[in-house]
Amino acid sequence: MNPALSAWLEYRKNNPKLLHDDPHRDIHFLSTPTGKRLETGVVVSPATVPARDGFRIPIRIYTPTPTAEEGCGNGRSGYYRGVVIFYHSGGFTSGDLETEDVSCRYMSLYAQTIVISIDYRLSPTHSYPVPINDGIDAFEYIAQNLSALLPDPDIRSRIQIPAKLVLCGTSSGGHLAAIVSQHARNGLGKEESAGAAGETVSLVGVLLRAPVTVEARVEALIPERFRGVHVSWEARYEGAEGNRESMGYNHDSLAVPAAEKTSPAAFPLWGDLGGLPRTYIQICELDILCDDAVCYAQGLKETGVEVRERFYEGLPHIFWIYNHELAVSKTAQEDCVKGLRWLLE
Repeated sequence: MNPALSAWLEYRKNNPKLLHDDPHRDIHFLSTPTGKRLETGVVVSPATVPARDGFRIPIRIYTPTPTAEEGCGNGRSGYYRGVVIFYHSGGFTSGDLETEDVSCRYMSLYAQTIVISIDYRLSPTHSYPVPINDGIDAFEYIAQNLSALLPDPDIRSRIQIPAKLVLCGTSSGGHLAAIVSQHARNGLGKEESAGAAGETVSLVGVLLRAPVTVEARVEALIPERFRGVHVSWEARYEGAEGNRESMGYNHDSLAVPAAEKTSPAAFPLWGDLGGLPRTYIQICELDILCDDAVCYAQGLKETGVEVRERFYEGLPHIFWIYNHELAVSKTAQEDCVKGLRWLLE
């Protein structure tokens, strides 16, 4: 057995109850040599952006400091490679800006990008379509007001125009990123003028980390052409650590009306997947949501979208968030960075 996988299994054996949100996890990791570099190599600043109902959506902006090892190059010395809009995991019922702080730092430092993490509102307090609308509203505001969000003139001067933009998300955040990418294709397009300052943005890629793309607990809610492919939700799909009861709770809390559960506005696997930017997808084998990602990747490829996938055998849903020091977690973060760099080429 792969030593890294063995180390994960031993960790899992010793920690039978993993917490999605653990306030001590990041503090400890950021004190290690690897974590310290992520902490000192990235500058973090808070801000808010407006939602359509007047709510101010909290965001966190990660900006890499120049390093001799990585540079900021994109073919021109001193420039950032692009901008990432990131949506965290949590099933639309949990999670916040702290949940995947480490992931955002990896992407910012090692891909030399500005990462903007979105703290969208959660259900059941805010049911559908509020969390989805927050994801769309944040994207639109950032695309139209990028300079205003980056008041430091030195930072602004190091963004190439058009600014390369990537949408990224984990689990439910991947659900959001996929929906926003379809919305952006229909609205923003590949490249349009945005903002009073006249800057332009170009949506160049989508990075999905074990995304939710469909409500698969009822076969009729899976697009017909994927029903023979999507089996990971079924009870016979053994070994998956994703809990069907908790995922069912997440779906119920989001409270998508029955008539809209086959709408691409609610679940992206029902959307028109043609004409979307190239996409990098991370897929976990022992995950009831495994085939959400598999089917979405298949649908994209069928329409001619360029897709790269990274499949993690023997590993559960978003395993990389639970212990940042394990080799498998570091590999998954490094793969994410490699995928992001590919999208920004």
